[in-house]
Amino acid sequence: MRYIWNKLYQTLYYFGVYCKFWPGPKRYMLSELGLDSKHFNQAIAKIALDLQQHNYEAYIVGGALRDLLCDATIKPKDFDIVTSALPQQVKRCFSRSRVIGKRFKIVHVPVVKDIVEVSTFRGKSSWLSRWRGARYQNNIYGSLEQDVWRRDFTANALYYNVKTSEVVDFVGGVEHIKAKKLVMIGDCAKRFKEDPVRILRALRFTAKTGFEISDTMKKEIQKKKVLLQQVSKDRLLLELVKLFSHGHCKKSMQLLQDFHCLSILFPGFGRMPLNFNRIQPFWDRAFANIDHHYRQKKRLSSSFLFAILLWPIFETQKKKIKRINIFQYKKLVNRVLKFESRYIAIPKKLQEAIKELWLLQYTFETKTTPFGPDRVRQARFHYAYELLMIRAKSDERLAEKALMWQPKRENHS
Repeated sequence: MRYIWNKLYQTLYYFGVYCKFWPGPKRYMLSELGLDSKHFNQAIAKIALDLQQHNYEAYIVGGALRDLLCDATIKPKDFDIVTSALPQQVKRCFSRSRVIGKRFKIVHVPVVKDIVEVSTFRGKSSWLSRWRGARYQNNIYGSLEQDVWRRDFTANALYYNVKTSEVVDFVGGVEHIKAKKLVMIGDCAKRFKEDPVRILRALRFTAKTGFEISDTMKKEIQKKKVLLQQVSKDRLLLELVKLFSHGHCKKSMQLLQDFHCLSILFPGFGRMPLNFNRIQPFWDRAFANIDHHYRQKKRLSSSFLFAILLWPIFETQKKKIKRINIFQYKKLVNRVLKFESRYIAIPKKLQEAIKELWLLQYTFETKTTPFGPDRVRQARFHYAYELLMIRAKSDERLAEKALMWQPKRENHS
């Protein structure tokens, strides 16, 4: 039944194109876009070719094309593949691959040290399928002509056919990338309501690419941002880490503040009288540190990120206690982390890591005897010391402590 519906949809779509009811897809050769097949990871391109050799449609899609069109000198990381093959059919084509996901099933295909995500074309849900719920609608398989309308932004809806060296563009994505505009596919209000995580994705792409957001999209982000609190905690955690993981932390934070999303994600920013003018220098230095790690190709520590993001809330609460001891300090740490994990999942293991970074701040400020060499060699000790150094640049009282611990840290680095 689904096969018949997909074929009917394709026929009607191209009939409408033929009758000029709507424009058809534009096709560009790579050379027209100033690109070459060498810009694409050959091992990943081979996966698409293998699927085509098994008589399936297959394209490289999304972020890789967008990033290359923005700057052909960079090396994109997220090469995703979309295909007409169903997940189990993809799995049969590649040994050691595995099907994952509940919301929408995809296949992870290992390539050297990387994992390539291969997903099936998503289909357009009919009115008959809507009563079966969102999970069913998200797992409807379709054709290329349907898949494009399920994507979020035009810049992410470009399809590269490895075999023909052709880029297929249904929604004007190439023109929007050249104009540096982030354009939503479909109605902004409806798309944000369908999946509020698209709000964070819009902010991430804007921070990463410098694209301009339309006034309409800005208004809808302001209206729909509260819907983020209804999203799965785990999805919000993943999207927030992505937001700060690609070398544009400062811009990401600025956008979160501009659209007042911080208080939606972390309620402490909304209920406490925080002075953002005093916080900003601390965040600027901290995010510059994270971006420096990214340029050195070091993995972002999620505990370090959250320790920085939530430190202003913790510090504001801490200042209310005149003479704080270690027991009160630990109690406050637990209370802050419990409250701030109301909408974003902060798993127990991550909470323990954040606690350790914060508790080491107390230790740095009060301890006078040296740490043991085993302790100093631990990765979290170095992250905690980095946090102390960032704080010391905003607080002269900590500068002496930071200098005192520096030789001990450098001797074991």
